[in-house]
Amino acid sequence: MSRIPHRIGRTGLVLASLAGAFAIALTAPIPAMPDSGRATVRAEIGARLPGWTVARVQPSWEGAYAVVTSCAGREVAFQFVPGHGLPHEDAWLQPNNDYARRHLRITSDHERYLLWRGDPADSSALSCADDIAQAGEDGDVDPGID
Repeated sequence: MSRIPHRIGRTGLVLASLAGAFAIALTAPIPAMPDSGRATVRAEIGARLPGWTVARVQPSWEGAYAVVTSCAGREVAFQFVPGHGLPHEDAWLQPNNDYARRHLRITSDHERYLLWRGDPADSSALSCADDIAQAGEDGDVDPGID
């Protein structure tokens, strides 16, 4: 009969240990490696959209990044997709709406597709100041992100 309380005590100790390990696993931060791809995307945005504020660059799918930039309260959101049939330094741009498509078309290194070449012969850029000036002339307003 003295073996039963001993087993209950050992079982209780094991369950308490498991509960403690589970609590630590839930509260401990998950270590993350530095994301050099995110820094590369930010640098590319800085070169292509000078003066724009990068609100968010988040990894999304298969090496792509979801990007949100803003200028004077207007947002341009798009997917930055490196590779996928392009050379390693090049990236496809997938805008979230027509407003973003119009803005990214100005910076594209290809007349038919939206893409940024890693080392273009003639890199196009759209500064925030130029966008504000064009919006004033055209009366272009942000329809919002859909």
